[in-house]
Amino acid sequence: MCYNSLVKDKKRGETVQTEDRRKKIKNWIEIAVIALLCVATVVLDFVKIPYLKDSLQNAWLSKIVQQTIGSVAGILLLRRLGIKLFGKPQGWLYLIPCLIVAIDNFQFYAYFNRETLGGAMQFARTGVWDFVLFALYCFFIGLFEELIFRGVIFAVLAGIFSKDKKGLILTFVLSSVIFALSHLVNGFSIQVAYTLLTGGLFAFCLMKTRNIFCCAFVHGLYNFCGLLLGKASENGLGTGIVLDTGTCITMAIVGVLVGAFVVYKVLTYTEQERSTLYAQLGIPDKE
Repeated sequence: MCYNSLVKDKKRGETVQTEDRRKKIKNWIEIAVIALLCVATVVLDFVKIPYLKDSLQNAWLSKIVQQTIGSVAGILLLRRLGIKLFGKPQGWLYLIPCLIVAIDNFQFYAYFNRETLGGAMQFARTGVWDFVLFALYCFFIGLFEELIFRGVIFAVLAGIFSKDKKGLILTFVLSSVIFALSHLVNGFSIQVAYTLLTGGLFAFCLMKTRNIFCCAFVHGLYNFCGLLLGKASENGLGTGIVLDTGTCITMAIVGVLVGAFVVYKVLTYTEQERSTLYAQLGIPDKE
């Protein structure tokens, strides 16, 4: 009996060692895959592959491929970090103010008064394939950025600050500031200011829906509406965007109203909501 027990213990020990080796191998494979995808994402930012003959369509498709690879890396990284923002969305109604801001990013007033704007705000491209590629281009940029800023960075900041409402508000503000500062690569302009505000909007979307894909959809729609009539030579489908007085007033009104609503909801975010959010972010709720 003693001999049989020793044999069983030995086999059990060998089984445990085998499982440990498998886990280590799987762990290193996951790290290697994420690293390779990240390297590929960076390389594709410099290496332009001629997928299509049309230069603008090729630029869109190139970005789609790059951002898709980067998004896969982001999703794998979030899962590895224990960040669970891929489940059933919550608080669907809170998507409404986010979608209103995204749709209002289209310059409606200027578009419907385009005849007085010297030919601007017109569609230069009207092909179905153009619209499909442009929409995918906007969405995947939104998805990639949300995985980074509202996925990884938001979770990291939430883990650093205190696990209470004060810490959450600091996370909300600082993640939005980092998002805005990341756009300095495009030059210091009004873009940095409004990306600070949109960063807050996307963070609010995350806090209420607890789903990264909702944030990505709002972000992508915001890009789509705002860039739709940008110059075709600059990755848009139009002849140029005009921010006339009427457009600025309309956007300002919507922005102030939704902004006030977002600030109010962030300040009145309940402890139960915060605790649930942090659990999905993989953050222990105790200091």
